[in-house]
Amino acid sequence: MKNIEEASIFIVLHHLLHLSKYQAMKRMETLGLKPSQAGILFILNCEGGISQRQLADKIGIRPSSMTVALRKLEEQGYIRKEPDAKDQRIIRIELSRRGKECIEELEGVMKDMEEMLYQGITPEERMLLRRLILEMRENLLNSKDFKGMDFKDIIEKTTEGKGEI
Repeated sequence: MKNIEEASIFIVLHHLLHLSKYQAMKRMETLGLKPSQAGILFILNCEGGISQRQLADKIGIRPSSMTVALRKLEEQGYIRKEPDAKDQRIIRIELSRRGKECIEELEGVMKDMEEMLYQGITPEERMLLRRLILEMRENLLNSKDFKGMDFKDIIEKTTEGKGEI
């Protein structure tokens, strides 16, 4: 491969993933977050008070790894834990006021990153790109390699069995 333009789409996507992850990491450092912790905050923002096990299942990591991540987020004041009203054995994880403010900052970071990615790309091309990427994702999920797997299984397999954040 002499240049990236001649590379397989898998190589190009791999490069794009690493470039965007690095950019996200640099921008989230100012908030004291890792990208995976930001993912937890976004899920909590959408789902509301869910249990630690439900959260681990949604993000695709082991509950023990979720415990570590939640402890860090709680120490930073981004989340709070509340006992379930119906079952005291269940602890619900919720965003704190500071966590909600952090979501607003993260949305700004994502908007800035998207603008950087979309430089020189028309709104029509953006819509087409999104549709094509979602279609490729669906094609992969419908392949025989993914039959019977949920996203947690896929994460587990692609992180060399670590299932960690």
